[in-house]
Amino acid sequence: MILLGNNPLNCYNHRMPLKFALINMPFGFHIYPSIQLGTLSTLLKSKGCEVKCHYLNLYFAHQLGLPVYNQLCEKRFLVGEWLFSHILFGENPKNLDYPNNFAPHIQEVCQSIERPLDYLLDVKTKMVPEFLEWCRDAGNWGDFDVVGFSSTFNQNIASLTLAKMIKEKFPHIKILFGGSNFESEMGLEYFRVSPWIDYVIPGEAEDILPNLVHYLEKRGPVPKGVVHRCEGEVLYEKPDAMFGNFTEYAAPDYQDFFDQLREIDPESSLLENPVILYETARGCWWGEKHHCTFCGLNANTMKFRSKSMEQVHSDLAELSQKHDSFRFRLVDNILEMKYIDGVFGDLAEKSFDLQFFIEVKSNLTKKQIKTLAHGGAKVIQPGIESFSINQLQEMDKGVRPIQNILCMKWSMYYGIEVNWNILIGFPGETDEDYRQQIDLIKLLFHLPPPECVGDLWLERFSPYFMRPEEYGITIKAPGEAYPYVYDDPEIDHFKIAYDFEFESSVQIDPKLKQELYDIAAEWKKRHQSEQLPFLLFTKSMDFVKVYDDRSLKSTQVRLEGAAAKIFLHCNEAAKTLNQFKEHLKKENIAEAAEDAIKLLEEKGLIYCERGKYFNLALPHNPNL
Repeated sequence: MILLGNNPLNCYNHRMPLKFALINMPFGFHIYPSIQLGTLSTLLKSKGCEVKCHYLNLYFAHQLGLPVYNQLCEKRFLVGEWLFSHILFGENPKNLDYPNNFAPHIQEVCQSIERPLDYLLDVKTKMVPEFLEWCRDAGNWGDFDVVGFSSTFNQNIASLTLAKMIKEKFPHIKILFGGSNFESEMGLEYFRVSPWIDYVIPGEAEDILPNLVHYLEKRGPVPKGVVHRCEGEVLYEKPDAMFGNFTEYAAPDYQDFFDQLREIDPESSLLENPVILYETARGCWWGEKHHCTFCGLNANTMKFRSKSMEQVHSDLAELSQKHDSFRFRLVDNILEMKYIDGVFGDLAEKSFDLQFFIEVKSNLTKKQIKTLAHGGAKVIQPGIESFSINQLQEMDKGVRPIQNILCMKWSMYYGIEVNWNILIGFPGETDEDYRQQIDLIKLLFHLPPPECVGDLWLERFSPYFMRPEEYGITIKAPGEAYPYVYDDPEIDHFKIAYDFEFESSVQIDPKLKQELYDIAAEWKKRHQSEQLPFLLFTKSMDFVKVYDDRSLKSTQVRLEGAAAKIFLHCNEAAKTLNQFKEHLKKENIAEAAEDAIKLLEEKGLIYCERGKYFNLALPHNPNL
């Protein structure tokens, strides 16, 4: 049992049923409902509670204007949190200095929203206070027994502030917090310095929340897994299990989101074929075996659990019918392989018109990508991260550059959009890793470019954070923005931070870094231009013709004999020299294999990695 702080818990008898208000604050995304609130709403209703979800972020989004709000949701350095912070912590020196200290970032934010700094300051000093006062007075909070907040990333201070305002006006209401911002010691620290919070669930809530409901209805001991106050102490006892019976959970309840969106904007395009969030699995099937070194997702609940195919089909059908939608965003860390045939294969076979955003591991085969495409996968996020073998090994990704390339090639061929970034700044990386990537990228201009090149972000719960000495990392401080946003001497910033400043011994040539930034930017620019780069091939009975416009100098290459056959043989999957020779035996030209490979490499038409070769070009034939 952990003992922290003070303030007594006031135990009391409750009428039945308990009434819950669940609140989603800025800067939670406005384009789709919260799966956290939707899941908890379903759960609480199944336990006999009355539940109302309040999507207050929708109101603020429409007040700001949707393009501006959407941009602010995505920004780093806690800019969204800073806009709300002075109400909770006051206009303290560091808070006031935030725009100066983060001037380049603020300038980038202002450019993205096409507004001057004065606009952001007006949002902070005028719009935010008015919005919070409206939230406090417009919610009929006194009608509820419990007001709950699920806090994720840039909606934390807005949530804490409104919770305090509600508690001050309605002292009898119990305030409950959970979500990724309240995982582990983060939740304990926020609870310690926020006496207006009555309960925190610092982990998965679904198995713990029903026990809390029972406690509030019947009294008795506060259940394990709930942080609470009693007789001058803050108490927390870990639950028996850090993860719950995920497979038993029903489909999330999103009705309040759509009702409120219709009220705010009856003509909203978001009501036409809306995006529905759904999770087929929880935890990470790869991370359970090999935790990617930089990944802080899942906190202490890496344990992988997945729903049955039957349940997934049933839930998708229910959500599609209820919300008149064909579009889904799966929030799984990585799609489990069984769902490719078991779910997407079935959707393809029955010719349904559902569309999906999914996160996948990039070690997919052409056949699997085809199945995903025909089953409705429109956008994938394959976690490519790098084209350096060394860097991918350092990440413990379990994939190689050649697999990343195959994934990108066949996704593009089958019309799947690929979302990915290049990550740099890893312990153990070398100048050669950068040179390798730069040289390879020159051959890949016809494939989908990265969104950006970004520096490693040291995340809480990642192996880098949990075992820094193992990787030659020194953690220096919480993320730079925390002291400026959470400007309160009572708060331990190390305990609330999700990202951290760090040092490692690696020193990369700045010129190489800049060259990588430049070539990635050029890659993206080419795909935004009228002259899209391409690398295509057509084949006849006895020859292959390749059309190459990757370098703005359109060329054609005619391949015959061994070169043509090798080129085609490694089109769908990577092959070795011995496999090529075996393939060419039938034509009695096996001895020509090595010269043919040399020619294809000189032309930049195939990529070699540790003795395996892969065809980089896309087939012109649409029927593969």
